[in-house]
Amino acid sequence: AVSKINLFLPEIANKGSNEDGKKYFQHLYADMDGVSKIKLNTWESDTIELERLRPDFVCWVRNPVKASWALTIPYILNNETKPMYPDFLVIRSDERLGYVMDILEPHGDQYKDSLAKAKGLAEYANAEEKIGRVQMIRQVKDKITGEKKYLRLDFSKGEIRDKIRQIMTTDEFDHLFDEFGTFED
Repeated sequence: AVSKINLFLPEIANKGSNEDGKKYFQHLYADMDGVSKIKLNTWESDTIELERLRPDFVCWVRNPVKASWALTIPYILNNETKPMYPDFLVIRSDERLGYVMDILEPHGDQYKDSLAKAKGLAEYANAEEKIGRVQMIRQVKDKITGEKKYLRLDFSKGEIRDKIRQIMTTDEFDHLFDEFGTFED
């Protein structure tokens, strides 16, 4: 269930760094040189690089699957509650609050769990008001240039949460992305 307790990240993460991974900077759990070696696919890597370009970006965390401290969001698939581990937690500076944490989940529309996970993200965003952006991100091709871009659906917006509650099919969910998805790059 969604916890009313604040998320506490460990001082030292025992998961996430991978010697075979690419060097990334501004990860919360970097070594003394400011480097974290993490394996990400191209889509995930692009998401982090776009986030790092934001003027309010502070740092990021790879949310490791099944780590004892990982953010876990429940979702229901085939009448069974399952755990979701959103890929990234991004920390941004905020004029009013000091810092805010965003939840980013790059997730392709080809997966059968997309709608169920979107509903879980929406419910989490509804229950946890202290979170900033809660986004599911899809990779799409620009209709003019043919280049890949990243379309984001932000569940921190009440209008989108209200609509996702009513959706029953993946076609309706795709339409929601088409109608309310935004590009931040």
